[in-house]
Amino acid sequence: MRKKRNVLTKSRREILARPGVVYTIRCTGNACDCQLFGVDCRRGFFSLWIQAVYGIYLAQKLNIRSYVDFGDKPYLYSDPERYHSSLNFWNYYYLQESIPGGRAVPNNYEENYPLRIWKRNHFRAVHRSVINKLELRPEINEYIQALLSKFKGLRTLGVHVRQTDHAQEVPAVPMDQYYRVINKCIKHYEKIFLATDDQKTLESFMEEFGSERLVFQPAVRSINGQAVHTDLQHSDRYRLGLEVLADCYALAACHKAVLVHSNVSYGSLIINPELSYTLLETKHSFRNRWKTGLLYTLDNWGIRKM
Repeated sequence: MRKKRNVLTKSRREILARPGVVYTIRCTGNACDCQLFGVDCRRGFFSLWIQAVYGIYLAQKLNIRSYVDFGDKPYLYSDPERYHSSLNFWNYYYLQESIPGGRAVPNNYEENYPLRIWKRNHFRAVHRSVINKLELRPEINEYIQALLSKFKGLRTLGVHVRQTDHAQEVPAVPMDQYYRVINKCIKHYEKIFLATDDQKTLESFMEEFGSERLVFQPAVRSINGQAVHTDLQHSDRYRLGLEVLADCYALAACHKAVLVHSNVSYGSLIINPELSYTLLETKHSFRNRWKTGLLYTLDNWGIRKM
């Protein structure tokens, strides 16, 4: 029987309450849904990012120290040749203290499972406790600010289109559904920021809205439907992480966003919990969102644990 997600048992609380504990956040391999290890793991950047953020959030609620350790094995974003022989890709993008002394206790997967809870109060709580305290590395912040400067001072609609590995998790939203929503409100915006991992999507948007209105990164994009992070032909793994991280921060900086059921879309709302957005979803996605939201509300009321 699957353990309840994002719930601590009494015995686990006792372990984490011991003196000197350092809550260590990493993917748990065979306990993960995919049950794969190392570079065989297919988890995307923001699946791991949300797990890290949730782990820090939990540690803060328990008043214990934490350390994000995506260096315990190779991940798809590990790039030791590019980044000082380090496997821990979290440190490529964020500053954190060196591994603190103490008793390292690795997370259980269920404790900070990257569950998407589409609730403003949840976004605000996580943002207040974690995002406000995260510090981007100076060069990463500089890269993101350069991207934001392309639409700074202009009313911008952010759009996230995920096409490659989307259908493996939830059914993909048809492109005409995006266009209907965008065309209804486009007159209120001067720019469209497009975050996508798919080259055909970029070309379609340029044809539909024109290159003058469209803002995007000159990023690595898929030309064959395969997710770029699982395509090992792309050797610059550091760049792949940088580009998806910048896309998410840019979405969060827009005046409004058209989002889908994905970890990148979800991450943008953790980064900016006040972001106005329209969520495109299928009936299947709607049911899952409604169920998770209901369980979250019942959990807050003390009626049922998630």
